[in-house]
Amino acid sequence: MRRRHVLAIMILVIAGYIFTWHLLPAREINLLVVDKTVPEPDYREHRAIFWIAEHRRFTTADGRFYRADRDYLGYHPETETKQTLSGADLLDVDFLYLADSYGIYDYEEGLEVYEEKLPHELQDIELIYGGFSLAEAKTVKDFSRQENHILIGEHNIFGYPTYLDPEAAEILQELFAVKYSGWLARYYADLDETAFWMKELYTRIYGREWDLEGRGMVFVREDVTGLGWYTDLVIVEEERFNAPWPVVKNSEHELLAGSSKEVPYLYWVELLEVDEANEHAEILAYYEIPVCEEARDALRARGLADRFPAVIKHAPPGEAIRVYFAGDFADQLPALLPARLFGSAAIQRFLSYIPGLPVEYRFYFQWYEPVLKNILKAGTN
Repeated sequence: MRRRHVLAIMILVIAGYIFTWHLLPAREINLLVVDKTVPEPDYREHRAIFWIAEHRRFTTADGRFYRADRDYLGYHPETETKQTLSGADLLDVDFLYLADSYGIYDYEEGLEVYEEKLPHELQDIELIYGGFSLAEAKTVKDFSRQENHILIGEHNIFGYPTYLDPEAAEILQELFAVKYSGWLARYYADLDETAFWMKELYTRIYGREWDLEGRGMVFVREDVTGLGWYTDLVIVEEERFNAPWPVVKNSEHELLAGSSKEVPYLYWVELLEVDEANEHAEILAYYEIPVCEEARDALRARGLADRFPAVIKHAPPGEAIRVYFAGDFADQLPALLPARLFGSAAIQRFLSYIPGLPVEYRFYFQWYEPVLKNILKAGTN
């Protein structure tokens, strides 16, 4: 076959994929995303939500596709607008996603310089906006009392700065039938890249200078009972791993259909306890740390486990379905391909297996995309 014929066929195939997306049926969904952590207009903390909504052709009531730069409530960096969630914002909303509430801070030399210096020196920052107030928590509670609504929450809506108002943090935890212990965990490809305050905390606790390098897990405890910052720290180095990285492991629940049964997740997670007495709460997936017995004992000595809930569903009769992601799941790398391409998610799922691509893409396309798609579809049934 001549080269121009091959090229023509390739063009037709590509054009077919592009135009086929436009021919697929659209589904209306009344979605509101709350994101109080948008320091720059890259919308990193929620853009994955909107990529999936657009690719799967979920639209607003007026028939347009959702946009990451406008269809959320929170902080808007272009105008420095600070929005507060109220009942009026939820009048026509059926699907509420609480994506992030860590907040906006005053960085003396700017965010980029702050992040460059973070592993090397202590830096003062001041909270400008963030967390959920008691009034906002009550607004979310009112929303969740309504049948046929769906509520998603994820790390860190219970943590700092929300826990500065203990009643607000308690209401949000009760909605999802969980209890936040204050402990967080994160995988690092290089422990030397951890924040300098972690290294200082390590020295205060263990009485020696930080000299850790290579892969590892960091467990750090927030002082959720007061106005402090972090109070305890446990490190698991790579020689005490028995697998390359931590993973999310699924149950057989229908909301997880189409997602990988086991997939790496390498960012922040919360250690939560689920209310076992609540018959309407169930754990859909677990987060597992790949540690040997020695490291497992070290974690147990701090009251920590190497396996804890990653996804919890709480569905009280006659009320909203609530799903909680115990990790920073919506905070993902940019998609490799455009949303308006037929089969884009499937293609990128295939590409995510290719060695050399960041492991984070495996979680995004093998797990998060199909799971969020399932939940969004449930909101249109």
